[in-house]
Amino acid sequence: MRRSVREAIVGFSLIAAVSSAVGFSFWLRGLSLASGNWRLAVSFQDAAGLAERSPVVFRGVLIGHVRRVQVTPEAVLAQLEITSPDLRLARPVIAQIGEASLLGGEAQVQLIPAAKSLPPNTPLPSSRNCDPVLMLCDGSQIKGVTGASLESVTALMQKLLEQGDRDQLVSKFASLAQNLDQTAKNASLFINDGRQLVRNLDGTVNRVQPAIDNLNATTAQSRQLVAALNNPNTLQHLQNTLSNAEQLTARFNAVGGDLNKLSSDPKVMDGIRSVSIGLGRFFDELYPSQADGAKQKPVTASPLP
Repeated sequence: MRRSVREAIVGFSLIAAVSSAVGFSFWLRGLSLASGNWRLAVSFQDAAGLAERSPVVFRGVLIGHVRRVQVTPEAVLAQLEITSPDLRLARPVIAQIGEASLLGGEAQVQLIPAAKSLPPNTPLPSSRNCDPVLMLCDGSQIKGVTGASLESVTALMQKLLEQGDRDQLVSKFASLAQNLDQTAKNASLFINDGRQLVRNLDGTVNRVQPAIDNLNATTAQSRQLVAALNNPNTLQHLQNTLSNAEQLTARFNAVGGDLNKLSSDPKVMDGIRSVSIGLGRFFDELYPSQADGAKQKPVTASPLP
């Protein structure tokens, strides 16, 4: 009895050790017996230090690892195993290779999804009803990019320095600085000319101001005249004045016609001449001495004005 118990304990111990060894071997090879895990295929142009067992993160949280890395002439293919069975990622999704920090560290794959979110009742990625057009499903393929790292930044800076050395950017910057200095001087002269022009305009405005005042006064008087003309009483007075002027003109024309008739009649003119001669003789008889003195007084020519 004791021997059988001892043999059973030894057998169970051997089975547990073998199972642990097999599980650890599967874990080292990237295999998992969990039914909820699902996989992604990602293609990269540059692996940037990516290797098997590299972590896969989403928003800073570990959600899986790199199961296998395969190098081809066209690209680097990486198979990712996601250990979060209920993680639903809407397309488009980008897989970016980066490092834990800019100063270096282990390479990792970061999944960057679209801004939109999926409804809560969306099927799981490992479900048969998963829509690969709408979201990432088990076996989906996506594109990958390489993120910034210390090596990439250093290489970029080196390229920029080499490009600047080839293009002689230092001398061009010096020439540009001189041109900017000259432009600043020209701008200062332009500002001074503008100030002088403003002063001249101020003087011109001061000289033109009296004429503007006269125009304003004339405009005001014109407005008063227009307002007076628009007054019905003023218009009535003007009409009465014109009517009176027309009547006076008609009377002058009638009197002038009568005078023309009288002057054209010879008898009337002879009568006026006889009356004038008779009046002259009558005054001679009344004032004979004054009439004789007037006849004897020499006539002197009056000076020309």
